[in-house]
Amino acid sequence: MQKLNLTGSAKHQTDDQMKGLSAVFIDGDEVFVDNGAIHAKSRLEVGIKFVSSLEEVPNPRHIEGIWITLKRQANGLGYTGAMPFELWIDSDSKLGYKKLSDHVNQMDKAVRGNVDLSRLSKEAVVKAGQFLQTVRADLWENATDAFRAAFSQAED
Repeated sequence: MQKLNLTGSAKHQTDDQMKGLSAVFIDGDEVFVDNGAIHAKSRLEVGIKFVSSLEEVPNPRHIEGIWITLKRQANGLGYTGAMPFELWIDSDSKLGYKKLSDHVNQMDKAVRGNVDLSRLSKEAVVKAGQFLQTVRADLWENATDAFRAAFSQAED
């Protein structure tokens, strides 16, 4: 039987590009990493029916998130990309809203090493920055200048 290489290579390149991708959620006072978000299966999303408009969600809780990417730098593995995303969830009604195209576009930008936190609240940026500095100090130390600057500007 002949093997069909429809992608033109024995291994998909997406896996390598996505290896260093994570999602950091800022949900009220809680900040946490949930890599299930890469496939829309974070602990916040599981069991939630996503609807086509925010108006369909009775009591939406606004949750801010950041796609974070890692890349090997001169001194070792470090944070590189950071792009925001958001979702609204009503846990009681099990309904939520998110703009999927925005999630995918922001994820792509983070994978490419872009950093832009301007859409996030200042409070979320400060919380996420403090979390990232403490969860893996080595990744923070090896982060790009643009990455560290984006988080430090919120502290001013």
